[in-house]
Amino acid sequence: MMEATRFEYKHRFLIHALIYAFCFAAPWPDYHNGFHGVSLFSFIRNGSAWFRIANNLSQPQYVRFASYWNGTLVVILLFAFAGALLRTWGASYLGASTVKNGGMEGNRVVADGPFRFVRNPLYLGTILHTIALAFLMRPEAAALCIIVITIFQLRLIGREEPYLTGHLGETYRAYVEEVPRIIPSLKPCTAPGTNRPDWKQGILSEFYMLGVAISFATLGWADGFNWENTVPHVMQGILISLGISIALRAFIPKSEF
Repeated sequence: MMEATRFEYKHRFLIHALIYAFCFAAPWPDYHNGFHGVSLFSFIRNGSAWFRIANNLSQPQYVRFASYWNGTLVVILLFAFAGALLRTWGASYLGASTVKNGGMEGNRVVADGPFRFVRNPLYLGTILHTIALAFLMRPEAAALCIIVITIFQLRLIGREEPYLTGHLGETYRAYVEEVPRIIPSLKPCTAPGTNRPDWKQGILSEFYMLGVAISFATLGWADGFNWENTVPHVMQGILISLGISIALRAFIPKSEF
């Protein structure tokens, strides 16, 4: 597995943001109205994968458009909440400062909570979160975003695991042999440790992820053809969640170990 560079790891949150921004805002070709670039954020009207799915399923009558729109939203919510809860669960064991740290820490093996099912629950949560966001993008941008983000998570894992092996030695090697890297087991793969979750730290760390899921859940429902209002409202909720999460970084302790 190719590992991320030191620069990539240190600036991983910025890189995530740039990937999302590019996939949302790039002037992707509009194949339905001629092969030419469409305006920025054209997905807000009829370009998103979310709209395309509901539109295609409801043809030719469109009388059940809202039903298919809301049915697609249920799928989006499954990914959004799964990603948010998985990251929050994992961050409650690691601590907000560890999750947001620009460097790597190798002080202990955490084999509690989600770490009993998968070694990298936070990176898996990011992939699930990305799939939810991708429904707001144009289909080609959505596919690109999921692929690039997934590859980036694997590169980050590729940098972390050799570091942890070097610092934690046989203890971590035994953990690696027991617990899968990114595809979770349906049952715990290792005995629980002595770590206890700090949910305040988890929520502090993952407020943005939780805010995105809540934005979809509260603002994404359509009644009739008022779906055009739901997409910008969801986007506003996402941006507000991002802004609050950035402000909350001031309350993350410098170090917990």
